[in-house]
Amino acid sequence: MATAFAVTQETGSDSLERDIELAFPASGPHDREIRLKLLRRLHAHYVAYMGGPEEFSAIPRLNHDPAVTAIEDAWLAWEDRQVDRQDLPATGAEFRDWFLTTADRHTQPEFCTYLAEEATLDEIALFFMGEELVDSKFDDLMALVQIGTQGHTKLTIAENYWDEMGEGNIEQVHTRMFEHSARYMRAHLDKSGVDYTNLHFPEAYENAALLLQYGIHRHLNPRALGAMGVLEQSASPRFQAMVDGCLRLGVPADVIDYQRIHVHVDADHGAEWFEGVFVPLVDHSPELLREISLGVLTRVRVANGYYARIWDAMRELR
Repeated sequence: MATAFAVTQETGSDSLERDIELAFPASGPHDREIRLKLLRRLHAHYVAYMGGPEEFSAIPRLNHDPAVTAIEDAWLAWEDRQVDRQDLPATGAEFRDWFLTTADRHTQPEFCTYLAEEATLDEIALFFMGEELVDSKFDDLMALVQIGTQGHTKLTIAENYWDEMGEGNIEQVHTRMFEHSARYMRAHLDKSGVDYTNLHFPEAYENAALLLQYGIHRHLNPRALGAMGVLEQSASPRFQAMVDGCLRLGVPADVIDYQRIHVHVDADHGAEWFEGVFVPLVDHSPELLREISLGVLTRVRVANGYYARIWDAMRELR
């Protein structure tokens, strides 16, 4: 879906520099339209970079486009400025309670209740389309974050990846199952005449591009591990709410198989990720602990902004 929208590239360093300053200012509010344009450009670059072998001629070189690099650096610096470093755990021993408390802030209980009990099918379908921006590449992200890991960390990620692969059953591959859900919801929105541009706001592309940025750039791997860990830890209530809402509205059972499976799978993955990925790493060095924790906090901040904004977009359909 995201690749269907062309992103106009700036020509000239002056105009790009001006856009970056407006989109990611050192202080004060940002320009939402310009921020959206730059984030969509990043997202299109990341999606193209993760293209399959059939698309080899269109895959961009990493770090080859100075404009993309400038946007990335400005966005990363802006996100880091939003984090209060005093909120980070100082030691590995502090990490467990800190992580669980932080992940709990990412469960969105009011939004989940709305999905389960009040949202219309148009609203839920729009939410599915927003989730497609992230979930469509999740198995590739899982493959990327295991690179360079060792021991229990690699085995934990490998087990999670095997789950993503449907444990060898092509029909149970998670991205394939999600696309089945998305096709149903997309057809429903087309039939209802819902304008897809309701999805095109900065928070959606921040949420979609953050994990891609972390996963693609090897030096950001600890942040990717932190961000994906908090996602796994906190996703089950949202999946349960999606299942409950869809059942309430008579959505066919096969359409929500992906969501139903993830109610339990992500709960298991969250516990496994903590013990198998975080525990072996958080005592390695203060610097590694900081990077993992920055990934956790940034994912929570970005995703919370996304859920608040898409909830507004959903209610605008009423």
